[in-house]
Amino acid sequence: MLCLSTARLFGVALTLTGFGLNVQSAAAQTTYTFDATYDAVSRVSSFITEDVTTNIALGDSNNAPFGLTKASVLVYTQTDLTSGSFRFSTNPAIFGLPGLPIGGITLFGSGENKLFYSVENGTGVFDFTTLTTRASNTANITGGEGLFEGATGTLTGSEVYQVGNLLVDPTSTVRGTVRLSGTIQVL
Repeated sequence: MLCLSTARLFGVALTLTGFGLNVQSAAAQTTYTFDATYDAVSRVSSFITEDVTTNIALGDSNNAPFGLTKASVLVYTQTDLTSGSFRFSTNPAIFGLPGLPIGGITLFGSGENKLFYSVENGTGVFDFTTLTTRASNTANITGGEGLFEGATGTLTGSEVYQVGNLLVDPTSTVRGTVRLSGTIQVL
């Protein structure tokens, strides 16, 4: 009888141990929907080549979820005034410039939540009639802090900037609107 009870206890212990080992693999992935509009200011921070610049931007949002009401951006931009187009990336190697620091975008706020992402191939065009630019990109989420630690996913961005003052001073600040939407996955 004692042998049978010991065998049952041992079996129960093995079952519970096996269940405990699989708890992490059973952890659910959480998906968050993100949709926000940022009022942004951007400027050229340095001219690297004749057609490539480093640009910095800051943004504020009144409708960003998860407390991510601020944005900080460092991107590289290559401009082709002949075609009226430009492209941008957080990776300077895209423009044949290895060795420069990788840029990035951080969404943050007053709390502990932060979301990090990068843009490989953003594209845009100049509208010389309205003196605006329109651009779009797909961004890869590269991590975060707080609620977004270990985050992955994709955000789609679209932006419009008023750029008339660049005709007078190419280093002046331009203002615009940036809309971000997509999904964020966290384990």
